[in-house]
Amino acid sequence: MSRLVHSPPIVSLYLVAAAWVGNALYALGEPGGALKYWSPALVAVAMIAFVVLHGRLFESTRGLLLFVATVFVIGWGFESISIMTGIPFGNYHYTDAMAPFLGHVPVSVMPAYCLMGYVSWAMARILVLQQDDCDTPSGKVLVPLVAALLMVLWDLSMDPLRATVEQRWIWHDGGRHLGVPLLNYLGWFLVTWTMFQTYALLRQPAPVPCTDLDAADTSLLRLSVPLMYLAFPVEYLLNAVVADPDHAAVFVESAQLDIGEIYAATALLSLVTMVPAALIASHKIWRVEMAPLNLALNEETQR
Repeated sequence: MSRLVHSPPIVSLYLVAAAWVGNALYALGEPGGALKYWSPALVAVAMIAFVVLHGRLFESTRGLLLFVATVFVIGWGFESISIMTGIPFGNYHYTDAMAPFLGHVPVSVMPAYCLMGYVSWAMARILVLQQDDCDTPSGKVLVPLVAALLMVLWDLSMDPLRATVEQRWIWHDGGRHLGVPLLNYLGWFLVTWTMFQTYALLRQPAPVPCTDLDAADTSLLRLSVPLMYLAFPVEYLLNAVVADPDHAAVFVESAQLDIGEIYAATALLSLVTMVPAALIASHKIWRVEMAPLNLALNEETQR
């Protein structure tokens, strides 16, 4: 029983639950309060442990380190260039709320790229591939494209909340999407695709994943990926439910934006983008991997 409780698939589900709870607490917390301050640490610790656990099994330790290095270098480089030139994201700067900094870029930005980037990469593999192997020519092209799209779907809700509402970074010229310029999302796709495509080209063929796990445990571990991706819509959906009806307003380039409307819009966006993507990935795992296993188990039991 103890071995089952501490098996990688079960541990991964514990970590998913911790990330869900952390994001829910963040939505429930008051601005400037303890929940808002400490709950991101719970999400970060859960996601770091999840990425290490999943990445070592599916990418190998060497592959995971290569992924982290690729994301850190490319992410920091593009962030620095955009802050100085406005290309490719647009004109913006980070506020002191994001301190400390490495150059012009907050230290916390690179781990965020890496953690959500790995979840998006792993989920793209589930969505694109028939088997967990992206070393085929089509896998090397399609997986990075889908992973970048999954990152953009996340940013559609995340950026207005962190920039427009929380003022963690400031868009100098505002923007048409809840205070965020549309160029930002094109930049996100370009930068994250560059990360994923570079990694796909540098990545060495990984060994057969989860060699110590049976097929059912491997499928359950893969299922934890879309569940972790869903941890972020938990916050966005709760924002719209628990927000104070007497919403404050924020001003972007002299335009007044109601915070309640931003919460409602980002909740709806995540509901029609991130949630369906995660459900499609979950359904594929169930239909292709878990349902046949259950059928075989039932047939074996009846004999």
